Amino acid sequence: MDKTCPLCNGLQPVTACCRCCGTKLTDAGKLSDYRGPYSPYMDEASLQNFGPDTYCIHLLTCPECGHDTRAAWELKVL
Repeated sequence: MDKTCPLCNGLQPVTACCRCCGTKLTDAGKLSDYRGPYSPYMDEASLQNFGPDTYCIHLLTCPECGHDTRAAWELKVL
């Protein structure tokens, strides 16, 4: 059974707002994409060493003030 991130696959939108200015945050991608130069090209099994396989951690940024935060989306079995 493969688990899927609802945010990565467009099944769920980002609804969070910036705690500094109130602007809607935008998804800047999976946090694992920032771990190293080749991490975006590694398979998910290789990236499991970086965290639990039940959540996909995303970087959310504010287009207005530049504030960023991390948020976890629970992986779903489709």
